[in-house]
Amino acid sequence: MNNSTTYNYPHYKPQFGNLTTQFQNEYINYYIEKGVMHQYSAIDQNIISLIASNNHNHPIYFWQLYSILGEKPIQVLIYKFYENIFNDHSEPWFRDEFIDTGSIEFHVIGQKKFWLDVMGGGKHYIGGEKRLNIKHKFVENIMTTEGASRWMFNMEKTLNELDLYFIQDKRILPCIDNFLRFFMIKYSIEFDFNLYEIVKNKKSKL
Repeated sequence: MNNSTTYNYPHYKPQFGNLTTQFQNEYINYYIEKGVMHQYSAIDQNIISLIASNNHNHPIYFWQLYSILGEKPIQVLIYKFYENIFNDHSEPWFRDEFIDTGSIEFHVIGQKKFWLDVMGGGKHYIGGEKRLNIKHKFVENIMTTEGASRWMFNMEKTLNELDLYFIQDKRILPCIDNFLRFFMIKYSIEFDFNLYEIVKNKKSKL
């Protein structure tokens, strides 16, 4: 098992992106309201810092991932994810929405910019949440319970395939999972789809 002496973060120097603070605040406030995070989380330096804690007993947060991983593992994950989507022959209705809007490289570029921006990699995503909402309108047909479920299926498949790639710190995969779930909650509200069905069917679809 990893212990605190094995970590020496930051491995990479993090910087705030254009969206980091906004989504950090939304995440913290959401989980304070749910009683998951303590009421002083918004001023807790272990939480709001862009540098992941070197204490293995402390959780890490998505805005701290860049300080551990840098850019390359994030790009590898995103590229493999879109490869899986483009090869999702079981659900062509889902796959074709992405194929129709651009190549794998096109999707990877946009997603990578967003992930790096919110994960502490600096200002990569220009245009803020307004641009993000416009991008989602292009794939509005799959911003549904079924589409979100298939998106999560492909992402979880990708994370399982790359599990050893992130073994350096056992907190990384749970952090990415929390990151994905937070945004899925956000989009389920925005696009009015049933998140409960996605959670309920998670294991049966893997």
